[in-house]
Amino acid sequence: MTHSIIGARGDMGKNLLVPLLKKHGSVLEVNRGDSEDKRNNGWKADYIWLSVPRDAIPDLLDGKQFSKDQIIVDICSIKRNLSRDIQKTGATHLSLHQLHGPFVPLNGQKWVHINTGIDLSSNAPVQNLLNFLKEQGISFLDAKSEDEHDFMIGLTLSMPEIATIFLDTLIDQYAKDSGHKTPSMAKLMEWAVPASNVFFSYYIHSINSSADWLRSDLILGAHGDLLESARKASSRLANLTTENIKHHLSQQRAFVESLPIAERKRVRQWIERWFVDSTQKIFMFHHNKSIKPKINLQECADSNSVFPISDKKITVGIHGIAGSFTHESVIRLAEELNIPAENLEFRYLVEADRVIAEVVNGKIDRGVFAMANSGSGAYISSMRAMSENNFDILAIYGMEILQCLIADPSVKSIDEITKVFGHPQAVSQCKRTFEEKYPNINLVYGKDSDDTALCVKKIANKELPKTTATLASQIAANLYKMRILEYGMHHDPFNTTTFLVIKKK
Repeated sequence: MTHSIIGARGDMGKNLLVPLLKKHGSVLEVNRGDSEDKRNNGWKADYIWLSVPRDAIPDLLDGKQFSKDQIIVDICSIKRNLSRDIQKTGATHLSLHQLHGPFVPLNGQKWVHINTGIDLSSNAPVQNLLNFLKEQGISFLDAKSEDEHDFMIGLTLSMPEIATIFLDTLIDQYAKDSGHKTPSMAKLMEWAVPASNVFFSYYIHSINSSADWLRSDLILGAHGDLLESARKASSRLANLTTENIKHHLSQQRAFVESLPIAERKRVRQWIERWFVDSTQKIFMFHHNKSIKPKINLQECADSNSVFPISDKKITVGIHGIAGSFTHESVIRLAEELNIPAENLEFRYLVEADRVIAEVVNGKIDRGVFAMANSGSGAYISSMRAMSENNFDILAIYGMEILQCLIADPSVKSIDEITKVFGHPQAVSQCKRTFEEKYPNINLVYGKDSDDTALCVKKIANKELPKTTATLASQIAANLYKMRILEYGMHHDPFNTTTFLVIKKK
């Protein structure tokens, strides 16, 4: 099977379609500016994916003819009878829409399959592709027509976009009528309670997650006339009486209470957890405040078994150097267990296999190393070393990881950075952030021995050029007196690494 992706350079192409479709067959990436030969080869593929704006497609397909055995797959957010243009080409049209964008894991993806009026149930290539997508964990909704799809997208995608403009207008008008200066969204986020936190966060996410051309298309090109509907709704809102408002609130209450209690509790837990986390991060990031990372003890022996109190210090091998996340996690664990940090003598062994070897050989009392991360997965080197050695596990705990972009103090702006070099796990945890915000910065994955704090130390020792930054903890930046260019680079808001404390068997 051959796939060509027209518009492969975009977020949807490079972050979702290219890695996904390589599991199904060969992939040709076609972009604006490519040679005529490459573009022509793209039109010869078995599956032709159109990952371009909807209004660009008619000109793109103008005058082209295909075999009915070729499948043109459009993934446009709004269809606007696109099937008429594609069916003129003679190709078989498969209309899909991935609702969750390019960064949600496949087993969390939800796509829509749109009926374009042609029965595809017996089309083997179409069914082969749909079955493949389902095998990857993608769930599907069915739309009866392009019109139904566009109406539902008007409600779920277009309406939230126009609501951001309404929110701006309402905030500004309310401030003027109240005799106050219009507050910034940052200030509103700081003042938010759980419900408004979701409201204002949606505002930021809507703007942050879609290109301006797409947001404009979702509003101006929405099903029907969204702007006129918005004007009529505003007029109705202006004429609401007190009784009308009470009636609406009563109807809303009745709907929510009709939902299963377990579902309502789950939503509340999500929102409140998000509120606590975002409140901490917003205050930290806006005011450059340092906060203690949260610790979650998953399994732990009594504190005196983990770090026994005696006349002599307990030697603890660290997966990393001073300022590493493992070092920070041991300090936090000792605090949780009420063990004075001065009772511990740290040995910075950098790599997990060295930590484990020193414990097994009786050269140190305890070893602490990272095992897995919630966003980037297992530490392969740790897993390999664990499989080759025997030891006792005293504690398993998680600590949230707050990745910071760190550079030489002379660097004033992230615009001066051309490369980010770091520990492979650190880079993996921040990959999506760079793809979305700083696609021109070159990401370089180091080795396991390139500890996060060691990379900071290399910058401090002038072993890396000033145009190179790294990813590490706040304590590493403070320890080596480096500049934090940006806080919170990790793409997983609950970024957590699991650590083990071990001793000789």
